[in-house]
Amino acid sequence: MRSAARVFPLVVTCALVLPGSPASAQGIFAGMQKGLETVFSSVSTTTTLASGAVTRTDTNNIYPALTLNFDTLIYPGVKMNAGGVFEINFLDINASGSRSSSTISRNRPYFQLRSTNPTLAPGFSYFRREERAKTAGLSDVKLVNEEYGAYLGWQPEGGPRSDLQLLRTHTFDGARAFQDITKGFGSLISTYARGNLGANYRGAYLDTDDQLHGLETRQVSHAGRVSYSDSFINKRLLWNATYNINYQDVRTASRGTGGEVALPVTPFVGLATLSDTPVTAKLTENPALIDSNLTAGAGIDLGLPTPPAGQQSRNIGLDLLHPAEVNRFLIWVDRELPFEIANSFSWEVYSSLDNIVWKRESIVGAARFGTFESRFEIDFSSVTARYVKVVTKPLSAVVQGSASYPDILVTEMQAFLRRPAGQVSSRVSNTTNILSTDVRMRLLDTPSLYYEGFYVYDGPNLAGKSTDTLSNGLSVNHAFGRIFSAYARAAYEQGRQPDGYRTAAVTNATLTVDPISTFRSSLLYTGQDERIAGLPRTRRGFFVQNSAQLYQGVDFLFGFGWNATTRETGEIAHDRLLNASATIVPRERVSLTFNYDDTTTRRSGTFVGSPQSHTRRLYAAVAVDPFRTLHVALGEEVIAISGQRTRTTFNIDVNFSPFPDGRLQFLFASNEALRALEFGKDRSTLGAVRWNISRRSYVDVSYQRTRSEFVFQTTESRIFSVTVRLFF
Repeated sequence: MRSAARVFPLVVTCALVLPGSPASAQGIFAGMQKGLETVFSSVSTTTTLASGAVTRTDTNNIYPALTLNFDTLIYPGVKMNAGGVFEINFLDINASGSRSSSTISRNRPYFQLRSTNPTLAPGFSYFRREERAKTAGLSDVKLVNEEYGAYLGWQPEGGPRSDLQLLRTHTFDGARAFQDITKGFGSLISTYARGNLGANYRGAYLDTDDQLHGLETRQVSHAGRVSYSDSFINKRLLWNATYNINYQDVRTASRGTGGEVALPVTPFVGLATLSDTPVTAKLTENPALIDSNLTAGAGIDLGLPTPPAGQQSRNIGLDLLHPAEVNRFLIWVDRELPFEIANSFSWEVYSSLDNIVWKRESIVGAARFGTFESRFEIDFSSVTARYVKVVTKPLSAVVQGSASYPDILVTEMQAFLRRPAGQVSSRVSNTTNILSTDVRMRLLDTPSLYYEGFYVYDGPNLAGKSTDTLSNGLSVNHAFGRIFSAYARAAYEQGRQPDGYRTAAVTNATLTVDPISTFRSSLLYTGQDERIAGLPRTRRGFFVQNSAQLYQGVDFLFGFGWNATTRETGEIAHDRLLNASATIVPRERVSLTFNYDDTTTRRSGTFVGSPQSHTRRLYAAVAVDPFRTLHVALGEEVIAISGQRTRTTFNIDVNFSPFPDGRLQFLFASNEALRALEFGKDRSTLGAVRWNISRRSYVDVSYQRTRSEFVFQTTESRIFSVTVRLFF
């Protein structure tokens, strides 16, 4: 602790005396940015167990953090980016009369050189991440991650764009007692496009040596993709074709008895949506979820939402094209998260046959977050399905420190099948081919009649099985004057599936009525009669959705429908769905929001569980700006599920800025959040004053009181915090 206390002031002093103004500084330190943040907090926590036993813990900490960064040209055509984050957390803990002092230090220096040449751009980097936790007289644990990298970008004029990356990492604890892993990683990505032709290659090599478990794995993968699209006969005929080939080779050498091997499962499409009804939420394609870019956001934010719209659950999933076994997801995000933030997320795992009706498979109360890698590791019991997803709520305002994380962007989702090393063959290799082609031809102009056909082949998988689907269909679209319009599609599908030969008749239709400009009504029908290996699976649904502007500033949505599903097991499910929402703006600075969902499910035939379930959810909110510098928002949510007690949450947010420039802000918030896993509730009351010294510098003083109710215990905390952040 004394050593860390000596080093940190020295680093701070050096940072303060180094020149930081890009206008006058010369040489290597031109453009340096320096930030110093100091947090003092005092936390008092009382825990009451179901038995009545009470414990109290008081924690005081001082948390200075220094950030250094400079990005400059050190030579014509050579750019250097270097810096680091240096943090020390001094903690004094008093738990029921037992007192201890601890120090947690985190150092993350980095250095990177890259060429700015647009054609040939080599570079290299070094990153070191070190965390040390020391408790006086008890423990001293140090974790280190070192990474060496080399890069090469090549983009010849008129040729493919290629990026080569080589990384060598070593992760270990100071005594090599519980972690000592070395990884060598290499990747090559090359992309080429010319006219209607596109080609892509992605190769990767990963060598992992786990010294403690005596386990070494080598993974080699090659993936190629060629696509072409064109139109013919004056654009009456559209044709697209794509061919993918994926090769994976995993070799395992075990010198011990422990460890496990995670076999990657290659996804076909990334999927995502926002929905609080995950059982019936259809996910839309999100290519950025599976583009191998671990730093760029994919449009999914887990950070603290702005109520009310941002409160919906995040549904993040994959289309594996055919049923495949998975039991691990990695959800990568764009930043490192402290324990209390990462551990506040709970995850529900779902599977589906059709991306329409989902089945909950398991719940993961808290997923492990990587010590040096910014990703959640979600392990669960094996699931075999074509469509898989995880569902989680965004960060709750009741979590301590949540205000510092308004954005937590998901960058990538990966699926794996993990197996004990002893159960995995010394070598597993597989080559998968995916061929897809579709054609659309306009047969008539009025009404618009199209022939639609596609063919998809995928295989073989690790079990040696292949799947294919051939579809032939017709679609028609026509407007009957100004008021009525209709769309219908019918197709017949056939092909091989892992469970047997499949045939299916797929139909859907929509009738839209627009009698006036402020009202629209749509009637939708969907149907699928399917047989796989002679076993029937059917689904039929009918829905009515209406939207209306009753008055200026009064918008209303209302819908209802029925859904019937027959599964091959003999289970028959009938769903009744009802939803309504409204947005009302009676005055310029007043808005009201209302949402109501009602779902009833009745099951018959052969099934497990309750024959009937009923779920109702009501959310109402009002936002008022009595004058320009004051904002007040109130919201309440009620959830009623059959067989469970009705649960409610209430939220208040007040923001007052007495001066026009907004430099001084007074905040008050009272928020509640439900816990899906323990059926408990979190409550938080926060009062804060913030002075924005500049765009990036501020002083924040806050007092927060939280109460977390679990089935087995209740925890109350009082937190006083002062944060000073200075950038210069």
